[in-house]
Amino acid sequence: MKTKLLMACALTAAAFAAPAQADVITRDTIACRSEDLLDEFMSYSIKRDENGMMQLLLSGQCAVLSRGAQVSVISPGFSVATIRYRGAKFYTVSEAVR
Repeated sequence: MKTKLLMACALTAAAFAAPAQADVITRDTIACRSEDLLDEFMSYSIKRDENGMMQLLLSGQCAVLSRGAQVSVISPGFSVATIRYRGAKFYTVSEAVR
């Protein structure tokens, strides 16, 4: 009886530990640790502020994701998707995971 209970608990834990939706990045894109940081990065990009973009990248607050990178989609969102990349939660443009 104990063995069956332990096995059921292990199977339940494994089911909940699975990624929400395994997917890949469909184009080179930027992902940031928060939606505000993603907006900040996009603002720097529009202004062609390379120093601002590099500061976010070098600090680890944002990352460049290459096409084909493996992610788990937490929430696809309308314009901003929430993803898990290398074990951390990031936000990126939704078109990059569709």
